[in-house]
Amino acid sequence: MLRLTFLLMALLAGTVQAATVTDLYQARIVLPDTDSQSEQNARRDALAQVLVKVSGQSRVVNNDVVTKALANSNPFVSQYGYGNLKGKRTLDLTFDRNRVRQLLTQAQATFWGEQRPNVLVWLVEDAESSRNIAWDQSGNPLLAGMKSEADRRGVPTMMPIGDFEDVTAISVPDLWGGFVGPIVQASQRYQPEAVLVVRARRKGPDDYVMNWQLYAEGPEKMAATKVTPSEGQASGTSEATLRRMMDHVADQLGVKYAVPLGGDESGQLAVVVSNIRSAKDFFTLERMMTNLSSVAGINAYRIQGEQVEFSVKLLSTEAAFQRELSQNSRLSEVTAPVMPAEPMDASEVQPTEAVLDGQTDSSETLSAPAKPVKQVSMYEWRAPQA
Repeated sequence: MLRLTFLLMALLAGTVQAATVTDLYQARIVLPDTDSQSEQNARRDALAQVLVKVSGQSRVVNNDVVTKALANSNPFVSQYGYGNLKGKRTLDLTFDRNRVRQLLTQAQATFWGEQRPNVLVWLVEDAESSRNIAWDQSGNPLLAGMKSEADRRGVPTMMPIGDFEDVTAISVPDLWGGFVGPIVQASQRYQPEAVLVVRARRKGPDDYVMNWQLYAEGPEKMAATKVTPSEGQASGTSEATLRRMMDHVADQLGVKYAVPLGGDESGQLAVVVSNIRSAKDFFTLERMMTNLSSVAGINAYRIQGEQVEFSVKLLSTEAAFQRELSQNSRLSEVTAPVMPAEPMDASEVQPTEAVLDGQTDSSETLSAPAKPVKQVSMYEWRAPQA
């Protein structure tokens, strides 16, 4: 009921933003018995689960550097305890995020931050000669299994609520046939950043064949670009098929959103953003850029009218940073690049009233970058709707 209430509130608010995944560095592993070797194996499996979740790629466990680290996972553990899952004893572990990130950097792997795209799931089950859409709150066990597998990979999912608007907007044949038009129309109200269409055919009590299509774009881009979805198929038990499907989905989204580790050592980048008209715009933009997976830190070193110049220290490559910026709907790149002005002394820089509206704070003091900065194309900010 809480999920339904939350979703309805989001719909009334008019927008569903990217979700924040808060348990990327946590894992729960069922202990088969109580001997020390089993617990050590559980620690290894838990670290592997976290590395897959944080990197966005299931194959990261095959990396030689990662394989060596998995043999001794203890240094990565920051907290542990014991729990219970459906009557089975579990080992609950939290791993040190800095050590995990260092390991992925050494392995030259990728990193997928806490801000992740919401995936809307349309599931049709074919069972006993009838086909039905699995709505949120329907009690369909496949939805519970899918949510568990999505949590394992750190993929935020939401299911359609099945109200009058849903049932009149889309039908079983629309979904089973993969007709993009109706799927786009029915999905728009949820404003997801990706859409997953699943067709599950039940052949026995727990024997399924599943086919799926992943549109790694929101409904607007699906309609505008006629993007070809990523497709897959799996068969077997519900647990096995859902696991394979969600690994495919997470890996595909990881390709789009995760960034390669190993920053640009040649200096900091300069990013120039125009159309910053209020303190709210400034702090929203600053927070958004700070939260990018490719960014180690930013510093706003000059404000002139409605234009702000940032120096950006990267954790990843410049190309990965530019790709992350291009995926944000609130920023649009201006065709003509702008040469950033020479950094000012901190004592010479004063926030303008037009931008900060008198809202000053010691934590927001502007200071000059530590290194010279490169030229980066200029961006224009589109303020969020009130």
